[in-house]
Amino acid sequence: MMRSLWSGVSGLQANQEFMDVVGNNIANVNTVGFKASLINFSDVLSQTLSGASAPQGNLGGMNPKQIGLGTQIANINKNFSQGSLQTTNITTNLAIQGNGFFIVSGDGGNTYEYTRAGNFNFDANGNLVDPLGNIVQGWMANNTTHTINTASSIQSLNVPQNMTVPAGVTKNISIAGNLNGGDTITEMSPAIGTDNMNVLFNSNGNAIGIGQTTQTAQLDTSGSNDLGATSTAPDYNINGQPIALASGATVSMSINGTTNTFTYGTDFTTLDGLANAISNKFGVSASVSNGELVIKNTGTNPITISNIATTGDTGGVLAGILQNLQNGPGNSATIPAGGSRTSLPVFSKPGDAVALSYDGGANYNTYIYNYSSSNAGNGNGGDFSTLAGLVANINKDLTNSPWGSNSTASINQDGQIVITNNSGSSQTIGAVYSNNITLGTILGTLSGTTAPSAICASQPFEADIHNTSIDVYDSLGNKHTLTFNFRKVSYDPTTQQSTWIWTASAPAPANILNSSGTLKFNSNGQLTYESSPLAITVNWNNGTASQVINLNYGSIGTFNGLTQFSLPSQTTSQTQDGFPSGSLQSILVNQDGVIEGLFSNGKSYPLAQIALATFNNDNGLMSKGGSLFAATANSGTPVISTAGTQGAGTIAPSTLEESNVDLGTEFTNMIIAERAYQANTRIISTSDQMLQTLLNIQ
Repeated sequence: MMRSLWSGVSGLQANQEFMDVVGNNIANVNTVGFKASLINFSDVLSQTLSGASAPQGNLGGMNPKQIGLGTQIANINKNFSQGSLQTTNITTNLAIQGNGFFIVSGDGGNTYEYTRAGNFNFDANGNLVDPLGNIVQGWMANNTTHTINTASSIQSLNVPQNMTVPAGVTKNISIAGNLNGGDTITEMSPAIGTDNMNVLFNSNGNAIGIGQTTQTAQLDTSGSNDLGATSTAPDYNINGQPIALASGATVSMSINGTTNTFTYGTDFTTLDGLANAISNKFGVSASVSNGELVIKNTGTNPITISNIATTGDTGGVLAGILQNLQNGPGNSATIPAGGSRTSLPVFSKPGDAVALSYDGGANYNTYIYNYSSSNAGNGNGGDFSTLAGLVANINKDLTNSPWGSNSTASINQDGQIVITNNSGSSQTIGAVYSNNITLGTILGTLSGTTAPSAICASQPFEADIHNTSIDVYDSLGNKHTLTFNFRKVSYDPTTQQSTWIWTASAPAPANILNSSGTLKFNSNGQLTYESSPLAITVNWNNGTASQVINLNYGSIGTFNGLTQFSLPSQTTSQTQDGFPSGSLQSILVNQDGVIEGLFSNGKSYPLAQIALATFNNDNGLMSKGGSLFAATANSGTPVISTAGTQGAGTIAPSTLEESNVDLGTEFTNMIIAERAYQANTRIISTSDQMLQTLLNIQ
């Protein structure tokens, strides 16, 4: 009878504790990171009335006879299943998705405690702490390299709110974009002497267009080519039109009123032959020099040339060449004693050329574009490739003209060819002739009469350029502006490659070494060459150390940097790796637990990384209150790792893990505990009644 009383008592005690567990779970339904407890029961050792016996012969076996002595608590375990996540928008609120615990310490890292509650914040000293002031543990980043060594021991995490980072000196600049390779530009700059004329433009941004092929014009210097229509080596005018005289074609002219006619095939077949025929018929000095028919007045009286006409002259090409001897169609020209007059030039091979006259159109000087020219300035019949080379030729011929050696040609700051008349008298430049209309138009404004000490000027020559600027930083974090100028300087018609010169500049008092270099592009617009060294050395002259800045314009043979397409010049991307000093503005935490600082200079760096601990037996941990657990002998040694490794979960920033208490389950358990408690009280009351009945027997 007493056994039933004690069994009922044990049931009351056990279910009271069951109710205590349920009550604790419900009380912590809103506790961050709380894990619900689950109680389990087991029976108490039974009293054996008789043991078991085996079957013997015809007698069967007997089972043991035992009476239980009640119930007891077997264990109380935590339910470590994942709780729901709640977004808080507070950066330092953290939740673990998966296994693991945050590590905190309240004694400087001598002992550790563990928690799932990530409602952390920074204290006044920059320590990352839990609500009880325990400091979160992890690894701090190296302040210089901004790297985190997670193989080292964990330590208290501290991020001072007044944290600053030093300036970073600029070491590398990358520029990507397009440099205009087309025939029309909008970004231009006055041409300079070293610019090759095959890449120059007029003031409207239209390409002049000379020197685009490998063919170079040649003068028929001796006038020895056959002028006939069937000639295998014809002559041409400056526009590239062939002289094609029919059989029996004629050339007629008058000198001092006497007219003579010369028949092709009879009197002449070449320009030199025509000159000899003129000399013989008129008794004047006629010859061929530098591809021009020259008539000289070797007498003492003026001679007048007029009435030049041709027949059988296809397209009137030869007539157009000879017309200058009479100052143009329908005119007449007088050659003073000792003077001369020339035709326009005759070419054995057409190409790019220009003819200028420094005596009002009487005598012409021809200059031929030649990409390979030395630009020596040999004068009439000489060649050129650069603007300076053309000017050198002009200066050579000015000396031997009425302008005299004191008059000069130069290039001004606006890209114009300027001729200064220092002859002491007015001088006249005749009409300008060229196969290239744009070039002839630009130089055409030189034509006309220039008073003493006055100037005449061409229209401007313009160069294809592009400018871009980028801010860089010195060793103290001072900001400086570097400007890069890209200038197209030549085009090689043989290789079909364009050459650009880049130049770096900075405001005074800065000084730049290796401030320019060369870039080349092929016909596809790809970068094919970069001159070395591809770096500049800058001395800012402000007390900081000089710095070397490497330049990156893209990879050779690719389109990943600078290109040269027929599109407007533009910079699409430019970067540099320098920055000023900065102060901490805010922090972010990623899923790996890395605390990243955002600084006022726009930079972000890892500042620390939160450590997580995992255990072989989470239920072996001992609860210490305050949502903290302590390791025990049965929990196993903590495995410390970063989030997402070695079985640890990831970290959800700006989020808290809610309690995993299920109220539905707890209310059900509450009913079960209540009913069990009531049933055990009935055991006691019933046993008491039975004892009372026994005592009442008389």
